[in-house]
Amino acid sequence: MPLRSALVSALLAAALLAQAPPKAADPVPPAQITLTTPFPVHLGSVGPKEVRDAVFGIKSLADHPFHFRVMDLSLGLDLDAAQFKEALQPGEVRMVHVRVNPEGMLGYIRGAVRLGTDDPTQPFYILRYDMVVRPELVVDAERRTLGEVAPWESPTSVFRFTREGGEPVRVDLASALPPYLQVEVAPQGPVAELRATLRPSLLKPGVMAGLEVLRVTTNAPKQPTFTLYLDWRLALPVVPTPSRLVYDDAKTTLLAVALKARDGKPFRIESAEIAGKGYELLDRPGPAAVGQTLRVRRLGTGAALLVLRFAGVAEPLKVPLEYLDPRAKGPAPQPPLPEPEPEPHHHH
Repeated sequence: MPLRSALVSALLAAALLAQAPPKAADPVPPAQITLTTPFPVHLGSVGPKEVRDAVFGIKSLADHPFHFRVMDLSLGLDLDAAQFKEALQPGEVRMVHVRVNPEGMLGYIRGAVRLGTDDPTQPFYILRYDMVVRPELVVDAERRTLGEVAPWESPTSVFRFTREGGEPVRVDLASALPPYLQVEVAPQGPVAELRATLRPSLLKPGVMAGLEVLRVTTNAPKQPTFTLYLDWRLALPVVPTPSRLVYDDAKTTLLAVALKARDGKPFRIESAEIAGKGYELLDRPGPAAVGQTLRVRRLGTGAALLVLRFAGVAEPLKVPLEYLDPRAKGPAPQPPLPEPEPEPHHHH
C-alpha cells in the first residue's frame, strides 16, 4: 500500500515541522550614533515671534565615517545642510543647530528633524524637540468682580490686554451694553485697557446683582475675540426680601416685603407710599426697629412701585409690584414701572 505509506510520511513530516521552534528574528543592529544632549530637546516657553535655536549633540559609535542628509523638517524649522557636508568620523561629537520659528503656532508644539544616512541597516534618525508657544495677546483676567457696590458709588474695573512683540493692539467692544454700564477702551501701543464702570443709579428697581458679559474683538490673528465677565452685587443700606413683589396667581392678592438694615442696627421708615395704581399698602411705618414687614394688597393687574424713604439715607428704596397673568401665552411685554413724582426742593 504505497499510497498509504506516502500519506503517513507526509503527516509525520507536517507534525515534526509544527513542533519545530520558530525561526529567530533578525537581530536589531546596534545604534551607530548616540545623542549627548537631552532628548527630546525642551525649548520651554516661547514667545509667538521668538526664534529659538535647538541644539542636538550627535556622537558617532561607528567604526567608519557616517554621512547624513536632511530628509524632512517640521513646520517652522530651518537647518543649514552645510553642517553635514563633512562625514561624521568615528567617535566624533558634532553639535547640530536647528532654527525654530514659532510664528503662526500656539500652545504645546512638538517637532522633529529626519536625517537620512548612508548606512543601509539604519537608514534614518529622528531628532525631536518640543515647546509651548505663548499667545500673542493676553488679558490679565477674563473675569473680575466689583463686589458689593453702594447705590451712590460708581466703581470701575479694568481689563488689561498686552500684546507680545511690541505691535500696537486694538480692542473693540462687540456686544451691546445695558444703560447702567459704561465701557471705555484706552489703547497704549502694545497695551490696551478696557475700563467698565457701573452706574447703580441707572439700575431698574428690584435689580440687586448682575453678571455682565463683554465680548470684544482684537487685531491679533490667533486671538481675534475675547469674552470678559464682570459681576457685582448692590449693597443697599436697607435690604428688602424679596427685592420685588410678584403676584403670579389670580388668587394671590396679598404679599409682604421684609426689611432689614445691612449693618443689623435699628432703622426708621420716614415714609412709605405706592407710586401707581392697583395696589394698597396695609401697614404704616412704625418706630425704629431692626426689622420691619410691610404688606401690600393687589387690587388690579398693573405694575407699580413701593417707595420707601429711611432716616439718614438719601436715596429712596423702590420695590417693584407686578402681576403676571398665568394664562398669558409667552412673555408678555411688561408696562413701564411708574416713577414717583419729584419732591419739591427745600432751600435752607
